Amino acid sequence: MTRAEGAQFWVELGGDEVLCVLRGRMKKRRLRASNLVVVGDEVLVERLPEGIGAIEAGLPRRTELARPGFRGLPHVIAANLDQLVVVQSTHQPEFKRRLTERFLATARRCGMEALVVVNKCDLEAPLVVESWVVPLTQSGVEVILASAIDGRGIAELKGRLAGRISCLAGQSGVGKSTLLTAMFPEYSIRTGSVNDWTGKGRHTTTSSRLYPLPGGGYLADTPGIRELGLFEDTADDVAGVFPEIEAAAAGCKFRNCTHTHEPKCAVKVAVEQGEIDEDRYRNYVRLRRRM
Repeated sequence: MTRAEGAQFWVELGGDEVLCVLRGRMKKRRLRASNLVVVGDEVLVERLPEGIGAIEAGLPRRTELARPGFRGLPHVIAANLDQLVVVQSTHQPEFKRRLTERFLATARRCGMEALVVVNKCDLEAPLVVESWVVPLTQSGVEVILASAIDGRGIAELKGRLAGRISCLAGQSGVGKSTLLTAMFPEYSIRTGSVNDWTGKGRHTTTSSRLYPLPGGGYLADTPGIRELGLFEDTADDVAGVFPEIEAAAAGCKFRNCTHTHEPKCAVKVAVEQGEIDEDRYRNYVRLRRRM
């Protein structure tokens, strides 16, 4: 499925994008699921005489990009993704590494690769941007520094998307749609600005959409996400986002050390000695408490 707007869905059939509706039995199932069909889903469709299609069923998903939703049901944003492209910006809105780390934990839980793109690098000095991303790159995260204005990083990002099913995710205003347009000008995508008063982006992408890429692959553009809740079973995935802390934890006196108040905590010693970034440590503790 390539996009959804309310009760209408579009499915790629034989190279054409066909408007579809849900069968009655699918609508009943919708009462028991937060998102029954989402972009990236493979579905069974019956062509109707009116020229539209009816979605009969959805096929099993390989992966799901999801967050906690209403009534405790997972709110699925996109399905069958190979990689999550976490987009941040240097300014307008400000770079948020803590939110990035939440996205990285979500990607690990969902069983997909992750890539971080820092957009609007033309608005900040290179050394400053480098200081923001060093803790990520040192932990093994791939980071691309980009600018849709001067073109840096665009070719690299485009190559990273080739032949894969990817999803752009991040806050409103970080420039997801602008990056998509810079890579693939053939798509006419509405872009917006950031509210000068709140510093938050205005939503320009109001629903997820899956774009076929030249040469193979797909790219999903999603509505901006300002906050990202994590599932309770994400503890191991959070740990995987902070490998330097997990490595230091092996030297703690207590096996169940929370790295907050216990004596002879190797993690706290590493933070005090500057071996572990203090901001990453604080976010690690905060996320583990919520698990």
